[in-house]
Amino acid sequence: MPIILENVSVFYSKNTPLEIAALKDVNLRIERGEFVGILGEKGAGKSTLIKLFNGLLRPDSGKITVNGLDPSSKQVKSKVGMVFQQAADQLFCRTVYEEIAFGPLNFGYSRKETEERVFEALEAASLDRSMLSRDPLSLSGGEMQRVALASALALRPDYLVLDEPITGLDPAGKKEILDTLKKIKGQGTTIITVTHNLKGFFPLLEKIILVKEGRIGFQGSRKEYMEAENVPLPPIASMMRELSSRGVPVNLAIFSVEEALEEILKVKSMIEKGKAEETQPEKL
Repeated sequence: MPIILENVSVFYSKNTPLEIAALKDVNLRIERGEFVGILGEKGAGKSTLIKLFNGLLRPDSGKITVNGLDPSSKQVKSKVGMVFQQAADQLFCRTVYEEIAFGPLNFGYSRKETEERVFEALEAASLDRSMLSRDPLSLSGGEMQRVALASALALRPDYLVLDEPITGLDPAGKKEILDTLKKIKGQGTTIITVTHNLKGFFPLLEKIILVKEGRIGFQGSRKEYMEAENVPLPPIASMMRELSSRGVPVNLAIFSVEEALEEILKVKSMIEKGKAEETQPEKL
């Protein structure tokens, strides 16, 4: 079953002179199995939105259900894994093993089943068992992010929600996280990510939600997002749109460097072929 928001509004400092509407009358539906990107400018309400999904925040008005249940229920909290932007802020145990095991133990699983889940999550997050005895805070940024991922995955969630998961990582760390998320998505977990890094994420997104000043400005497929001429766009998509505006007949549904190179070579060949035909002498 999906995540459904109906006319949801959230206010900060409500009923005071500093009252701010973080979200206003949001209607949203996220289906199981999707790879969803939540986009928008800083302060648009993206982080507020994802905190509703597992009951970290309660709406001031409207209704939200996850798999048909209230998101603050214990059943939902075990089905929605959260990974925050700064992984170090959510790591607090002495060892990687204890970190990953914390969730299952807290939800009442036996030591034996917890151990099985730790090893399963470790593999899903592309981590080596040799890391289990290490202090999580001694790891690199990419490794800490993957430990945080494993901690969420140990509960076998239906939904994995991430807030800027590759911000601040070096190129190798970003690739490791993206590859890991592709693998997790392939195993049936719904991925929901807030991101500014469209260069890395855009080719993976099956659904895009654009938040503008606390409202949903767009929700739909990646293709529909492009056709509606929304922004932001990844650099490659912006380049293809610029080429199109200058009269180059390129396909705008291009999302990666490899696709762009293939498309440009195809158009170049087509143009050269047209020029060659124009210069051939007419047959008598």
